[in-house]
Amino acid sequence: MSVDETAPLRVLVVDGNPHERAEVVALLSDSEELQVIAETGDGGDAARLAEELRPDLILLDASAARQAALLSRSSRVFVLASPDDQGAVEAAIRNGASGHLVRGSFTVRDVIRGVRDANRVSLGLSAREAEVMDLIASGRSNGEIARQLFLSEKTVKNHVNRIYSKLGVSSRATAIALWRGIVSVMPAKE
Repeated sequence: MSVDETAPLRVLVVDGNPHERAEVVALLSDSEELQVIAETGDGGDAARLAEELRPDLILLDASAARQAALLSRSSRVFVLASPDDQGAVEAAIRNGASGHLVRGSFTVRDVIRGVRDANRVSLGLSAREAEVMDLIASGRSNGEIARQLFLSEKTVKNHVNRIYSKLGVSSRATAIALWRGIVSVMPAKE
């Protein structure tokens, strides 16, 4: 898999309602940052597709939330839920889902923000380090980051070094891959 920072996040949409699934796919299709690589209405089929395609992100209908434990082993999982689905959302998050999106009211930016917030928390970065990492992932140099955040280049370099240390990486490409969820921070399957 490419670690190109401009590559869109690859998404699997799992929703038993064909109309609602089509709405989610249509919403995501307008984004340059997200690419729907597969869709299904069946939770069991989702496990096969996730294993075969290795999506970066899975959007999972609340009715299939019981699959979160299995699916979250290799991908970030967000539950698509209505306000009435709170029990399913809580169970999915206990089983490894990274968060949820309110059906019918989320935007592409909300999806991307959710992924970044989940990455920040799971990777142990501070809010400022996450801000710097966002800019690194968008292809900016340390000098460009310094100018944008009104910091000295040395301060940015210190942030980058702390980020690399926390992530256990030695290159920008690997840091970007972790940040974007392309390389898993979860233990490998046995």
